[in-house]
Amino acid sequence: MYLEHFGLDQKPFSIAPDPSFIYLSEKHGEALAHLQYGLESDGGFVLITGEVGTGKTTLLRNLIAQVPKNQDVAFILNPRLTVRELLESLCDELRIDYPIESPLSIKHYIDRLNQHLLHTHSLNRSTVMIIDEAQNLSPAVLEQIRLLTNLETNDRKLLRIILIGQPELGKTLDRHELRQLAQRITARYHLGALDRSDIHAYIAHRMRISGASAEVFTRAARRSIYRQTQGIPRLINVLCDRCLLGAYVGGTHRVNARIVSRAAQEAFPKRKFRRWPLAAALALGIALFVGLALNPYISPSVPFSTNPVPLEIDEVPSSRPETEIPRPDTNATAAADIESQEKPVLPATASEPTQGPKTETGVDTHEPRLSMSPNASLSMLSSDSDRGFQAAYDSLYLAWGIASGSPRSPCVVNSQTVLRCLRGYGDLGELERLNRPAVIELWDDSTDPFFAALLSVSDNTYSIEIDGKAHVVSGSTIRQHWFGNYTVLWRTPPGFDRAMQLGHAGTQVEWLRERLESLTPLKAILSDRAIFDSELEDALKTFQRSQQLRPDGIAGPHSLIRLHSSSDVPIAKLRQDL
Repeated sequence: MYLEHFGLDQKPFSIAPDPSFIYLSEKHGEALAHLQYGLESDGGFVLITGEVGTGKTTLLRNLIAQVPKNQDVAFILNPRLTVRELLESLCDELRIDYPIESPLSIKHYIDRLNQHLLHTHSLNRSTVMIIDEAQNLSPAVLEQIRLLTNLETNDRKLLRIILIGQPELGKTLDRHELRQLAQRITARYHLGALDRSDIHAYIAHRMRISGASAEVFTRAARRSIYRQTQGIPRLINVLCDRCLLGAYVGGTHRVNARIVSRAAQEAFPKRKFRRWPLAAALALGIALFVGLALNPYISPSVPFSTNPVPLEIDEVPSSRPETEIPRPDTNATAAADIESQEKPVLPATASEPTQGPKTETGVDTHEPRLSMSPNASLSMLSSDSDRGFQAAYDSLYLAWGIASGSPRSPCVVNSQTVLRCLRGYGDLGELERLNRPAVIELWDDSTDPFFAALLSVSDNTYSIEIDGKAHVVSGSTIRQHWFGNYTVLWRTPPGFDRAMQLGHAGTQVEWLRERLESLTPLKAILSDRAIFDSELEDALKTFQRSQQLRPDGIAGPHSLIRLHSSSDVPIAKLRQDL
């Protein structure tokens, strides 16, 4: 909008981590030097920490652009992983083959990784693993990362490791049980905000790269920008972008302190508190304190809750039968099963429970009755010793028409592969795009997660079940307790045993061809329809692009889920109208 007004070629203050805009202050230069050392060092960890928005990811993008040709980089962006998922992600980044349908043991993953690293070492190549947002790594995963440094030859480590995260990462590594990992950190640096003296150079640098030929921000404006942002680059970008827009709207080519002040009010709105509730709360607190001081034998009659946020939840009757379900050993069978990326499950063989009208996918169609107190919290709803683990999976099975009531571990491996489990990490938007009921991992004040079944979506509300009790909640309610881990069930094509790609053959390939032919006209094939040829690969890529999937020409779970959504096969959906 304002580019032509200021004679700019591109937006100078985008918050995207574009390495072409990198400004190397003294602090950022030192941080980049530590990162470069991590590429060249022969062992140990390099640790870079910094507050949110200080430019860690931009430095990282700049570093990756400078990686030598004889070096392989495994870039891990999603650190909320189990140990097995971390090893699978590392294998994916390094193009190490492993069976998708039958997950390996941790030892076998490491053996394959070690063989690959020894081979690349023999070719005079080195490998570095870079983990961004590493403050989200669990202690178990951090310990496994430490063990990866044991992969070595007589004279050098085979895997170099760089960890980048927020200051909490440093505190985590200071824990007693992680002292062995902390001792292997050979270089660490904390990236701070820009100094006041850097503000002018930073703003001028980005404006110059964008094509500005004149000074736009006055000295007073720059001082005001520093006061409003405290030198945090991301906040500077947000504020300066709003300032340029304000100057354009006002018809001026200079940004002064008044424009900065007005832009800051729009970019960083401050909460306004009513004084009377605050005064009342203070008065009540003082009265309570005085009362306790005068009579120490009187205890407060109002319980203090440790739950973080009061949530508005509507409860509906449970759609599951009133049967006692044996609880799994969550420290063994359940925990091991949930770690797998994909595992087959038993098909629907049990009879439907008789308790009300059902859709063809087994979803209860009862209208909800509101009965729960609006001040209830998700963290209060899971009381079972397994934190709702088995109940959530029973609800998920029931959504597919598989009745509960018999002992069963979730995602159990079985030769009958009508349904499979897909474990992923994302947001509510991704689950809505998958359009499948899911088990989501939630967190409260406990040290262990609890589990809920997300069964349907209607407008801006979500129907979930926790411990067999159904509730209607908002998206914000879920996000307050959910960090993105989910598991969905999905239906496989006939004869499916692995992800399909060029050169594969079988009845599953013939099914894939039929589904794509129903969506996209394909040339008549004279050879075997059960062979995955280049024509089928091109059609699959076209479909993947239409679904905003990566067009890799491989028919994996996400592509097959979308293809099944467009078929007439009965499946459980979050939204029945899609």
